[in-house]
Amino acid sequence: MRIRDQRSEVRGLNQVVPLAGVFRMLLLSLGLVAPALAGEIYSGRLYTVPEKIYVNQPFEIHFELEVSFGSEVEDLRISDFPNNPELLSVGRLESLSRDRVTRDTQAIDVLHFSAQARCFKPLDHTFSPALQCLLVERRSAGFFSQWQSYPKQKPLEPFALRVLPLPEAGRPANFSGAIGAFRLIGRLSQSNVQPGDIVTLSLSVTGKGWLGEAAAPAPAASPLFKTYPAKELAREPLRLQTEQIFIPQSTNATEIAAVRFVYFNPSTERYEESVAGPFRLTFDAAAPRPKADEVRVIDTAQPVRSEPLPQVVTLERVNLTVRPLLPLLAGCAGALAAFFVFFLLYGRHTRLAVLFGLVLLSGGGAAGYLLSGQKETVSVALIRQTEVLFAPSRAAAVLFALKPGTPVVPVEHAGAWVRIDAAGRRGWIMSDALAPAAATR
Repeated sequence: MRIRDQRSEVRGLNQVVPLAGVFRMLLLSLGLVAPALAGEIYSGRLYTVPEKIYVNQPFEIHFELEVSFGSEVEDLRISDFPNNPELLSVGRLESLSRDRVTRDTQAIDVLHFSAQARCFKPLDHTFSPALQCLLVERRSAGFFSQWQSYPKQKPLEPFALRVLPLPEAGRPANFSGAIGAFRLIGRLSQSNVQPGDIVTLSLSVTGKGWLGEAAAPAPAASPLFKTYPAKELAREPLRLQTEQIFIPQSTNATEIAAVRFVYFNPSTERYEESVAGPFRLTFDAAAPRPKADEVRVIDTAQPVRSEPLPQVVTLERVNLTVRPLLPLLAGCAGALAAFFVFFLLYGRHTRLAVLFGLVLLSGGGAAGYLLSGQKETVSVALIRQTEVLFAPSRAAAVLFALKPGTPVVPVEHAGAWVRIDAAGRRGWIMSDALAPAAATR
């Protein structure tokens, strides 16, 4: 009986197993169950472009990954790779392309990635990187398909990174520090001049590579010019723009020396230079202008050559500078005196402290009000229409124009020129544009 029961159980199990297989095949055909086989990562390697690299030279790190046909990768992480920001700067790996190859009748996808990099110091090291990622595949069963991801780990081929120092042999003393290929362009604001005119030399450096903190180029100094330091207008990763002011002192100042920008070119492995100039100046036949026409002050820089010009402190300048501050000073003095008296008497004579404090505070405010009501009386009307210039020179930029009869306040004099204040706007005009009394003051 017992044996008969066991045989019947075995027969029932044999009937259940085929039914389970049929049920799984049905699920596969409907796409509700995916095959258990997953994609594979076959190999991967890192290499640099170009192969020969110098310190501070921008280069690319390329990554090739061979995976099973139709697979994608996500969340790429590469271990045993330099991540020291003081040694190496590596950007994010970006996907470039996908190639399909056949090996031993098997289709393989080759994925290409690239990252921008730059090494700050010499380096010679072989890394043993390993890859961690998610391998994503589209699994199809019957009429349905779905994406499935599998965590993968794969050791990569050894990666040798060698960064060379810049060669000492042949390095010029005026090497700018730039790495790559660059071009220097220069131009003058004017080439037909007179002694005392302002001449602006504009220089621009552009190219490809690494400009970094490269020194701004400038021509050699000359005793024939009054020279001001170069002013940096723009510094971008691959562009440097400067301006420099030159003032010819005589008709012998016919040339501004050539400007040289020296850089290291990794392609040729040599120090190269880009030259702009020399820049020629010509003098017209007009009579030379008097010394009074020379520029006395350039606000943006201090002169490199020549002795500093004396600054004359006149009563007019002191009056114009101090007078607008008198109302504020009077009010502040009254407020300070009121608070001092109040805290000195408060506690012993509270009412008296309040009274004296209010009196002093009111006195300071009244004095400030009276002073603010006083108007500047040293003003002169223009006798003709004139242009107001940036500097006491006919070649200076025009700031604005004034009509005849406009009241202006003379601030300072420089020979035939006078600096005026017109409702808060200041500049230089010829002194003959003012009334004779103001022009000779």
